[in-house]
Amino acid sequence: GRILKKSAVPASVITSFIRQLSVLVGTGIPYDRAIEILIQESDHSAFQHVLSGIKAQIEEGSSLAVALESQPEIFPKMYVAMVRAGEAGGTLSKVLNQLTISRESNEALASKIKGALIYPVIMTIVGLFIVVFMITFIIPKVVPIFQQFDIQLPLPTQIVLGISYLVSNYWIQFIVLTVACIFTFRRFLRTSRGERIKDWFLLQIPILGNIIKKIITFRFVQTLATLLTSGVELKHSLDIVKYVMGNRVYEDIFDQITGDITKKGLNLSQALRQSSVFPGSVIQMIRVGEESSTLEEMLTKIANILENEVKQTLDKAVALIEPIMILWMAASVGFIVL
Repeated sequence: GRILKKSAVPASVITSFIRQLSVLVGTGIPYDRAIEILIQESDHSAFQHVLSGIKAQIEEGSSLAVALESQPEIFPKMYVAMVRAGEAGGTLSKVLNQLTISRESNEALASKIKGALIYPVIMTIVGLFIVVFMITFIIPKVVPIFQQFDIQLPLPTQIVLGISYLVSNYWIQFIVLTVACIFTFRRFLRTSRGERIKDWFLLQIPILGNIIKKIITFRFVQTLATLLTSGVELKHSLDIVKYVMGNRVYEDIFDQITGDITKKGLNLSQALRQSSVFPGSVIQMIRVGEESSTLEEMLTKIANILENEVKQTLDKAVALIEPIMILWMAASVGFIVL
């Protein structure tokens, strides 16, 4: 079947499919029959087409893991590795249920982050609109009054009047230049070097950098817990976890962590400690899990703790952003008025 982009199928549709497949497989229904049922139940035509292709491959003798592998944008390496381990160990229903819990947790956190961003984005747009309105409509009407006085204007006044003149008289050039700069900047960010610089810069921003680090640590711990619990071996799990970090700085560090484990023979907690980017408390708990042979359970506990921490940090950040945005708007408008 054709390969679809991830954006072509909503996350909720994929999560619902995995949840329902877990239930059907648990009852002993063959894979092709289970997928046939889910095709009939699905309301999403593009996803129905994907499922039809997967069903056809299974009927031709492919395993479920191989069939899912043909749609990498919808079912990434992590899912394929988990399903393969589940099929090999006869625990596919349990593995799919574990994956469902992981996806629902990630979706809840993503929804929380989007909700936290709504207010700052609206305030920023409103603030920019007010500033642009004053510069383009209010100030040009005040300029003739200044021109009547034969005196040297203060530097802040000259700056505001200069900006107003440029925006009012060269607004087409201003828009073209702005669009060109945005386009060039976005192209640069798509390059490997641009991604690294952006990801490094985001980690240095006060408050935001701390939130990003917590989210990355949560993703790492939760994904590793999900993979190990599903029966995927540690080295393979770490190779997959690297690609769910969402940050090139951490991806590069993971190459070093995996190398320390496979080449130097270090255990996970020792390799993480040498990387010096993960919190000491998390590393200590992982070490306890390794020593007591309960690493999977310990990682799950850490993931739950980190999820709550991220949510609390987001709530505090939103509470702090509100007065900061009001001060920024007041300072911008106040500067123009003064």
